[in-house]
Amino acid sequence: MKKKVVSVALAAAMTAGVLAGCGGSSSKETTAAPAAEKTEEKADAAESTEAKAEEKTEGSDKPLKVVYLCNGSLGDKGFNDSAESGMQMLKDKLGAEVKTVEMGRDETSYEGNYLDVSEQDWDMIVSGTWSVKELAQDIAAQFPDKNYLIFDASVDRDVVKDNNMMGLNYYSNQAAYLSGVLAAKMLESGDAKIDASQKVLGFVGSMDTANINDFLVGYLEGIQYVDPEIKVMTSYVGSFEDVSKCMEMTTQLYNQGAQIVYAPASQSILGAATAAQNADKYLIACDQDLYSELAESDKDLAANVLSSSLKNVGESIYTAIEGWQNGEMSLDQDYTLGLDSGAVGLAKNENYKAIVPEDIQKFIDETEQKVIDGEITVGTAFDMSTDEVAALRDSMKP
Repeated sequence: MKKKVVSVALAAAMTAGVLAGCGGSSSKETTAAPAAEKTEEKADAAESTEAKAEEKTEGSDKPLKVVYLCNGSLGDKGFNDSAESGMQMLKDKLGAEVKTVEMGRDETSYEGNYLDVSEQDWDMIVSGTWSVKELAQDIAAQFPDKNYLIFDASVDRDVVKDNNMMGLNYYSNQAAYLSGVLAAKMLESGDAKIDASQKVLGFVGSMDTANINDFLVGYLEGIQYVDPEIKVMTSYVGSFEDVSKCMEMTTQLYNQGAQIVYAPASQSILGAATAAQNADKYLIACDQDLYSELAESDKDLAANVLSSSLKNVGESIYTAIEGWQNGEMSLDQDYTLGLDSGAVGLAKNENYKAIVPEDIQKFIDETEQKVIDGEITVGTAFDMSTDEVAALRDSMKP
């Protein structure tokens, strides 16, 4: 089989807009959805932010006005396009007036764009991710009467003190859990690409950090749910962007017996996809539906992408703004969204449906519902020490 190497130019073109990806968010700061009971101070703050939303919608025929500051360009088929889909949902479902400002990659222009929209009459100013967090917070602090939403990041309340900025994060470990269930069940599928005698899977992450290990913990627990005897080899690229290194490390995992590899590998994901193509083995990608992204431009490269664990940014933006508008969510809080809201999930595209047997698809759907219903609680690296994560990882080594 002819080996194929992804060019750096292609990698840059396909992933330029996905700066957060699987590893960018400072998820360690994430707070879960707020508890029902609040202190009197928090209750007053929540009432204040809810009142702001009501002022925009009650007693006025004017539509809600929402602007999205895209730190990049549309067309990335990743985070940026997903966020844009949320804007369209706001337009279609809520009748909102929406606008997207493509700020490109020149970060020196970002402050001017934030100032421009903040001085205009937008009801909500949306941006993401961790890469603009500091600037977005500073602007929110300068404009206490304006409303802000930042996705894939948490808000530093010591900076934003006027309850005018909401942070959105994601239960990535839940989607990773389903990825582990899928990988483990596929070992039983009889698929020609899988050696049934090898009960070994792989994981390649961009960095050995808590936000990447949150994917790892979910993945390992999903595998254990299916079969505790399955072994998992783990590697880290040591970078969010090194496509060649990711391809090399993923290739090593396949060569050492991994039948399927899960790759929360951020912008280096195309290296993992190329390794899967070269080895003719399956890959589970991360954050975006990589198969759908590649299907038209490079069908051969897409063919072995079994599925992807997803962050559905668009759905989360819609959920947050609708919740703010109707008073169910407030700007003084950070929220972590999961399978129940559709903010995370597993890509069940045409490739998934063609490759994964129906009984396994049904098992995954049932498992997903158990997580949503609370019958299964997925562990998180953010509740574990570094030593505890390492112990879990080491316990599943071949």
